[in-house]
Amino acid sequence: MAFVSIRRWQYLALSLLLALVSFSALAQRADGNIGGDAVPGDQVQVQNTGTGFKRETVADEGGKYRFRNLPLGEYRVTVTRNGEAAGNFVVVVRPGATARAPKVVADTESPPETAEPAPAN
Repeated sequence: MAFVSIRRWQYLALSLLLALVSFSALAQRADGNIGGDAVPGDQVQVQNTGTGFKRETVADEGGKYRFRNLPLGEYRVTVTRNGEAAGNFVVVVRPGATARAPKVVADTESPPETAEPAPAN
């Protein structure tokens, strides 16, 4: 009778171990996202610089765009407005994260100014 009880505990322990391994494998992502802001209606294309993999979308009415579940790697983000390039950036997609491309502003807006570094003492 003690043998049956030990065998049950062994099966239970093995089942729990397999469940933990399965959950940790699911937690490891092999993809990521790219997101950014542009002018509503801008065409946005991302292309993996190593593989040539491409996706395209259009910025929504709020100017936002997002590419989900991209294979990991370096991507060129190209924003096109009225057939002309409005922005061209390189971002790196990391596991489970969203890479942010710089904001592309409308032609009538001026890009945000960068602060001058403070002089060294």
